[in-house]
Amino acid sequence: MLKQSYTYSNEERLLDGKVQLQLRNSIFYARIYRGEGTRGYVWKSMKTRDIEVARQKAMQFAAETDYKKANNIPLVSPTFSRVLNEYVAMRQAQYERGNYVRGKRKAAGQQTSEHNLRQIKRKARFWHEYMGSTQMHKITNALLRDYVDWRRDYYHRMPADQRPRNHKLNPADKTLQDETVFALSVLKWAAERGYVSESKKLDIYFKADRTTARPHFTQADFAKLVETLQKRISAATAKQRYMREMLLDYVLVLHQSGVRVGELNNLRETDLTEFRDKLGRRNYRLAVDGKTGKRDVILTAAAAPVIDRVLQRNAAMREQWAATAQTAKKQTNRKQAVHGNWLFRMADGNKIISLVDQFAAVLNEAGMKQNAAGAHYTLYSLRHTYAVEKLCGGLGVYDLAKNMGCTVAIIESYYGKHATSVELATALGG
Repeated sequence: MLKQSYTYSNEERLLDGKVQLQLRNSIFYARIYRGEGTRGYVWKSMKTRDIEVARQKAMQFAAETDYKKANNIPLVSPTFSRVLNEYVAMRQAQYERGNYVRGKRKAAGQQTSEHNLRQIKRKARFWHEYMGSTQMHKITNALLRDYVDWRRDYYHRMPADQRPRNHKLNPADKTLQDETVFALSVLKWAAERGYVSESKKLDIYFKADRTTARPHFTQADFAKLVETLQKRISAATAKQRYMREMLLDYVLVLHQSGVRVGELNNLRETDLTEFRDKLGRRNYRLAVDGKTGKRDVILTAAAAPVIDRVLQRNAAMREQWAATAQTAKKQTNRKQAVHGNWLFRMADGNKIISLVDQFAAVLNEAGMKQNAAGAHYTLYSLRHTYAVEKLCGGLGVYDLAKNMGCTVAIIESYYGKHATSVELATALGG
């Protein structure tokens, strides 16, 4: 029997020594040997001071441990949040040590770009909240399946004044699909490390029933957008002028290249190559690096003067940016990663993180926040507009997919249904 003095050495053995009860700070703990081929013990608090209750719980603990061993279930099951934090830390380390290098992909295996990491952290936030406290062995397909309804109601449950500024009240089907696939990736990684039995099949995820493409600007709407941008420049103060001029050129390059917003934000002046095409027109080749890797993008020749204007403006601002960087360094007494030769930069010379608010202000001033069908315009609508215009102009789907860095299936699913080429329209009209 257990002595009644509360010291660490107090103990009692049950089931022929298989389970050991110990008293620590007036609370009973049970200890079970992990088994042959392993090291150490599994500990669990019985959460009681009563010896009889502790014995009953210890016997139950022993039965649960035998069941886990027999079914190849990890004896110690961490919470999903703990595993998710480890997974995010692993992907962060991949990014920091350069497994994903601009223009190169190292040895085969998982790679982590800046875009990947940003999306991983965004998705992880929702999963932490949904089932972060759930132990790994208790995660089921039913729990994964219920995530979709929980996520759809997420911002509806939140008071309007507490919602993030750029939130989407109703997540797109593609967003839900990406987030559930992400959770399965984390669970697969966890199984490989013994946090959950690999024999436990978790494969439920949300599959989008339809593709929802962002709205594209009609020719009339795009002309109105450009006109509004130019009017804002004319009305700008000296302090506002740089950002408004830059935003106009930023919009024009998105519209005339079809690159993703993040790809344009990451573009450096050294990623530009000037050339002449077979018609003798000056143009630029853009070496962009995005979520699908690095590729060359050919700008529409008519937009080459826009790039010229951006480069000239950057050259005129370079001395001012250098002075700003020096002042910032002195004020903070540390080296800052500023002025990285980006093609498009903020007024202080730093990299663009987001121009969502500035673009929204332009749309609001133009009175065209959404199209006739009620779909809201975003900066990504410019990529969609580029695709539709090129398809309508007769450019082949394969060539367009290559320039945009996506698959032919994506072009057909998201853009093709909005575009009918002149050639096809002529044939259909016959």
